[in-house]
Amino acid sequence: MVDTRRAALVAAAVVALAALAGCGAFTSESQTNLLLVNNDNTGHDVTVEVVDDGDVVFEEQQSVGPETDNEFGTVEVSGEHTVRVTVDGETTERTHEFGDERTLSIGVQNDGSVIVG
Repeated sequence: MVDTRRAALVAAAVVALAALAGCGAFTSESQTNLLLVNNDNTGHDVTVEVVDDGDVVFEEQQSVGPETDNEFGTVEVSGEHTVRVTVDGETTERTHEFGDERTLSIGVQNDGSVIVG
């Protein structure tokens, strides 16, 4: 009888661990890679920030070459956030809905304007 009870406890523990192992899949945050596309024929100093209710949750600064694509890292957020992009001291803010996309493209145009999305 003791062996049956012990087997039942072990089985229950295994089921509980298996159920908890997948809990990470149910979090509300997703991973999004940030890709900066410099369409300009001039290099720029660029800072990308993702802001949540006034708090910066991601920040990366790079000097990017002309007409290049640069990976700016990965942000783990979901929902609506502000994407703040500073190009050579000029800041642009856009609201973006983070969700299922794997990559968010941020474009610097020939006139220095910024496109997010």
